Amino acid sequence: MPNCDFYSHAEDHTQILAYLFESMPCRVFELYSEFDCELEEFTSVAHIERHYAITDWSLLPTGSLHFQIYAEEAKGNINIQHIELNPKKCNGATTRYCCEGWGLIQLYLQSPRNGRLANSHSNHNSETRANKWAETYNRMGNPADWDWTAVNSFSRRLNRQIRKLAVAKQQSRVILPCAAGYMGVGTESEET
Repeated sequence: MPNCDFYSHAEDHTQILAYLFESMPCRVFELYSEFDCELEEFTSVAHIERHYAITDWSLLPTGSLHFQIYAEEAKGNINIQHIELNPKKCNGATTRYCCEGWGLIQLYLQSPRNGRLANSHSNHNSETRANKWAETYNRMGNPADWDWTAVNSFSRRLNRQIRKLAVAKQQSRVILPCAAGYMGVGTESEET
């Protein structure tokens, strides 16, 4: 599972998302919908900003953004899962939706909370893992429907772009420019 853990903040997020929308043939969904709302598919950075009411990327209204990315060449099936909620435990909400698919690529972007910046993250299932869990999560379809070479290629390309934007590194995690400024990290340093 080729993952990429990295620190990003503010404009770093918009650069990553702009690269996705402008340079990679894909569809971008929210991982989970808001309560009592349909699942959103995003078509641009501006669409994300409108949906989440982002007026300043330095502090995301939700603290983090969780996306599912469908690489168009990967074929496979996207499953929009309906989730029943207990209204007593969810402020009256009764439903929400989740975007699932064996070959979807996750992109989680974090904003600082309580003065601390958690790492952002990208990842996806491997074909081996998908096959192992296919019977348990049969609602997600057959992993063989996915072009795993295309999934891996898309994921590597996204991770290369993220690493290309980096100006510093902290252990195995790269640090993008705005995150480096927020963290007070100099460029090309190896912090512990």
